[in-house]
Amino acid sequence: SPAPPRPAEPADTGTLDQYRIALLGAANRYKRYPAIAMEKGWAGKVEVRIVIGPNGMTQSIAVKTSSGFDVLDRAAVDMVTKAKPMTTIPPALRGREFAVDIPVIFSLQTG
Repeated sequence: SPAPPRPAEPADTGTLDQYRIALLGAANRYKRYPAIAMEKGWAGKVEVRIVIGPNGMTQSIAVKTSSGFDVLDRAAVDMVTKAKPMTTIPPALRGREFAVDIPVIFSLQTG
């Protein structure tokens, strides 16, 4: 007997990666290392999760993994928030809800 139909994948991994890379590239244009964090020597990695609704609008944006410094976390969310309207959603992802995790690294060596 034929195999039962598989449930549709939420999104093609390659297409999701393509969108993640585009969003990360756009977000990096808005990267500002907060002055207070530089003065105090704060650094770390923030992972921001953005959920895009079927209408292409942002449903939620939040810190998935904190850097441990609120000022860096807020700067990372701000970057992704500003980058979202600049990043075209690939046709394969349109009309469906999906989530993307964007890593933002604040390093005193690289900025």
